[in-house]
Amino acid sequence: MNRGVGAATAFARLYHQWFDDPLALADESARQAHAVVGEQVTDVLALWDERARSWLPGTPTVLRLEACDLAAFAMRAPHIALLFGAVDTAAPTAALGCALRWERFRPCSYAIGRTVVDIELETDERGLLVGAQVALDDGGRIALGGRAVRALPCAV
Repeated sequence: MNRGVGAATAFARLYHQWFDDPLALADESARQAHAVVGEQVTDVLALWDERARSWLPGTPTVLRLEACDLAAFAMRAPHIALLFGAVDTAAPTAALGCALRWERFRPCSYAIGRTVVDIELETDERGLLVGAQVALDDGGRIALGGRAVRALPCAV
């Protein structure tokens, strides 16, 4: 089953939008963030490098929600871009000699079954998106990006 657009295609689209008008992209993310409040988290995914046997640094993160995916992609450091839609994580991904595949990101798997109660977006002084925190119904949070340099998502 195809869940949507591939991660490479999603990144390419976001990257072009980010370079064309990063403020508009940040504003659109803020608008769309409200639409996922009340959704339940069904999975948290990141890219696993089979050859290195480790998580890919700076990996995109996919919070799979009941109605859609919320994916965070690194742009130019420290900026990120968010995709609200569907990311196809079924097919393996290969890039630059790496054997990459989407895997459940276990450090954040406690969030599965929790409900999103808010998404707080963090912007820099120019209004560009640098992070997002997904607040959950149990008081937990999943941090994506942020001013503290994070190569991977984290539960806070």
